[in-house]
Amino acid sequence: MSGMERVVLQGKRERALKSKKLRVRKWNTLVFLAAMFIANIAFGMAFPYLSVYMRLLGAGMLTVGLLSVAFNITSMVFQYPFGWLSDASGNRKGFIAFGLFSFAVFYSMMAFVSSPLGVLLFRTLQGVFGSAMMPAHSALISELSTRAGSIFGLFNSVENAGFMVGNFLGSVIVSNLGIRGLFLISGILLVASSGIVLLIRERPAGRRSLLGMILVQEGRESWLTTVKGSAFKRLMRGQLGLFYVTVFLVMVASGQFYSVSSVYFKEAFGGWSVGVIFGVESLAAALTGYFLGKLIDRYGAKRFYLVAIAGYSLAFLLYAIVRNVWLVLGIAFLSGLKWVMTINSTSAYVAEKVSPGERAQGMGLLNAMMSLGWVVGPLIGGYLSGISFTLNFVSTLIPLGLAFLLALRLEG
Repeated sequence: MSGMERVVLQGKRERALKSKKLRVRKWNTLVFLAAMFIANIAFGMAFPYLSVYMRLLGAGMLTVGLLSVAFNITSMVFQYPFGWLSDASGNRKGFIAFGLFSFAVFYSMMAFVSSPLGVLLFRTLQGVFGSAMMPAHSALISELSTRAGSIFGLFNSVENAGFMVGNFLGSVIVSNLGIRGLFLISGILLVASSGIVLLIRERPAGRRSLLGMILVQEGRESWLTTVKGSAFKRLMRGQLGLFYVTVFLVMVASGQFYSVSSVYFKEAFGGWSVGVIFGVESLAAALTGYFLGKLIDRYGAKRFYLVAIAGYSLAFLLYAIVRNVWLVLGIAFLSGLKWVMTINSTSAYVAEKVSPGERAQGMGLLNAMMSLGWVVGPLIGGYLSGISFTLNFVSTLIPLGLAFLLALRLEG
């Protein structure tokens, strides 16, 4: 065989290999999208009714708030070791499937408990074992495309759409089968999604870095990243440190409201309203997220972040005083806008201010501050809601007002 023939043959082999890799990547993307769409339908069905279920079993509002505290603390603690194991083994789909299956098992077991402590225990265990999927979920998405922004935007849109579908389905299922039936159906869907994940054609490639990030979703199961200690001090200095403090304050207010909002909606407007109101919020986020992102790129992240904080204040104040359920649906759409505006603007701000070499850790710290706010906020919200829901909702203006004043000092 001549040298020219060998060169031609080598070129054909490389093109064939590249084509095969592209086909596998497309297959993996479609399979993973389908799995996460189904999983988020289950999350959208079950999550809004967790606190309602606690109340039906006789829990006080402070105990209801502990649901969010227990889940966020345990998921933060256990994500790092699961992420390390996923990196060390080069295995993504196994950890994702295990995490989804764990969510399924504990949601199903919740259907058979007779006390609020049982729900709290299983929610805590969801934080422990469900966290197996979170780092691997982010890492696998980052490995599906070299265009990180596009691939994460695609998954974020599909997952929000699934959550919205679950919200609306949840209301129908609760009306016909009750909350226990809802948890069982959620468990079945999560088992199905874990099985679909196993169809991903993954070839272990040794130890890899966890560079991807999926942004947290307000009041839902969260995908977090890890921040190395060496970068933490640098990221918490100056303007960035001030920025992260404002994010923490905003999420304290978010945790105050959303940890008890399902109970409030159920008591004020009826059980059917819970999933519908959450669904309208998700619909607003799904419809406007991409367009708001383009506007943020054009006009700057700080400006939209300030508008988002003001949106939080207006939404929570209106939720406190409006008693007509149809007007509340309009407030829910506004609430979805302020959330997607917050997540887009804060992510853009970090991307602009953090060097490329520490960007993943900058996003990780952003998500950590959000989750930390969701540890503190539910404790406050649970206590104050035991006195008055209106008092709790109005009191969110304190951390939001402080966050707004501090954010005014940020560089544009």
